[in-house]
Parts: sequence; structure tokens; C-alpha cells
Amino acid sequence: MLQCVSYHLTNLTRFEGRDPQAVFLPWGMMGVQVAGFAMVLAIAPVALEVAGVASPLFGGRAWIVSTALVLLVVIALFVLMGASITRRLHDSGRSLVWAVPPALLLTLVGSLMPYSFAQMPDDGASPDGFFALMGLISVYLLSVLPLIGLLLTNGSGEPNRYGPPPTDT
Repeated sequence: MLQCVSYHLTNLTRFEGRDPQAVFLPWGMMGVQVAGFAMVLAIAPVALEVAGVASPLFGGRAWIVSTALVLLVVIALFVLMGASITRRLHDSGRSLVWAVPPALLLTLVGSLMPYSFAQMPDDGASPDGFFALMGLISVYLLSVLPLIGLLLTNGSGEPNRYGPPPTDT
């Protein structure tokens, strides 16, 4: 596992070439888990405020703090996963363009979610724009499914426009 992490951290800026599935999967699974945990922590300020455990540090504006933290998590995810996702897509002959819609939707959903939850009325009704946000989340999930499929697909084992077949090292 440490060798996998070391490989991907050393290649953060290498957007050319190809990576095999065996090299990408541990990194990808770890990235999803770390990003999910970081996202929960990022949304914590607004969740605590909505739950009534409002912190005087945020003065009723916890959604601003959460939005900034969520965007930092998304940017960190792009930096840490962008090159490895690109190389993995190259293995199946595809470009990074396949990852653009999910990336844009994740950024949009991540920046709107804290504000939407901060607008939660005291009577428990859905806040304005809540269903629109849920629809946007659904579109994001639908856009990420093909990308996940492509990341899990084996390469052809033949040279393509991105280079020779990768080795499992």
C-alpha cells in the first residue's frame, strides 16, 4: 500500500502515459474514503448549527465555513486524483474529458449543499431549492457511474495514442 501511495504522490503532475487497474485501484479506493471522511468534517460546522449546537465562532454563518472547507476538499481531491484518473482513462484509450462532467457537478453540489442545509426551516420543512439540489446530486451520481466503469475496465493491452501498455509496477 505504501508503494502505491508513493507511486501516485510522485506522479501527481504526470498526466501522460497509462496506468493499469492494479496500480490505480488501491489509490482510488483510498482517495474515495479519505475524501468522504474529509467531506463529513467539512460539512460539520453547518450540521452542528442546524442541529442547534451553533458555535458562536460562526455567528449563524457556518454555511460559509462549510462551503469553503468543502471546496478545499474538492480541490485537494482534484489535485491528488486528477493525474492518476487521467492515466487510468488513457489505458482504455480515453481522455480526461470523461471526468470533467462529474468534476464540475461535484464542485457545484459541494458548494451549494452547505447553504441549502443552513436554510433548513425550524418546522422541519424542506428549504427552498432543496429538491433542486437533490436533483443535481442525482445527476452527479449518474454522471460518475460511467467514469467509475471506465476506471474499472481493463485496458486493451495494445499500444494506443497514449503510449504502450502499462506494466503492473
